[in-house]
Amino acid sequence: MRIFGDGKSSAAKVHSIAVMQDVKAYWDGLRDGHPVPYRSDVDPRQIQKVLKHAFILARIAPGMARLRVSCNTLTDVMGMDMRGMPMSALINEASRDSFGQALEKVFAAPAIGRLEMSTTRGFRRNGLNAEMMLLPLRSDSGEVNRILGAITVDGDLGRAPQRFDLEGSFLRRIDMPSAKVSSDAVAAPQPQKVEITTPAGMQPAQEHAKTPAAPRLVPTRHPHLRVVVSDG
Repeated sequence: MRIFGDGKSSAAKVHSIAVMQDVKAYWDGLRDGHPVPYRSDVDPRQIQKVLKHAFILARIAPGMARLRVSCNTLTDVMGMDMRGMPMSALINEASRDSFGQALEKVFAAPAIGRLEMSTTRGFRRNGLNAEMMLLPLRSDSGEVNRILGAITVDGDLGRAPQRFDLEGSFLRRIDMPSAKVSSDAVAAPQPQKVEITTPAGMQPAQEHAKTPAAPRLVPTRHPHLRVVVSDG
């Protein structure tokens, strides 16, 4: 069974763990009691130490996201600034469906994602090993359609671009609060039927208001005119 980081050197493992912990701790601090923090609260100045590994994704379709903010690590791997490009450009075609499914679960669940990746190993090449963390973010409208991510890469970069195969993934669903009825809410009182009783041999009191008699028509000499007279 493959475990995270087992293809990395000891120093690379320590470095990767430190980067992921720093980014995750920053994301946790942004939550402020909410399950998922807002994208607008992310301040790159607060993660200067790991900024070369951090990026931000924006969801563009189910299982697809575009890099809104890229990082130096991705530039080194791809040999270009990836800002504005789909994240799937980093992934080999054979792994894109699996990568897209993991990406969509981070948005939809929402969930925290950790991915283990490697490049295809060629003749006399050890290839690259990479670890990626995906942390969901909310837009100003409250929709979970952004991701704060981090990536670490171990190995000889060699000639760019390099593309990865997905080796494994771990997703942890975030518990979202369900709507609850306040315990202070009081049910509206239901109307009650009231019965009036009187002593034996007595009649209930009559209402003071007299029911008006129906109006009657009084004929006049004019054939098209009637006068309405009330007997009350």
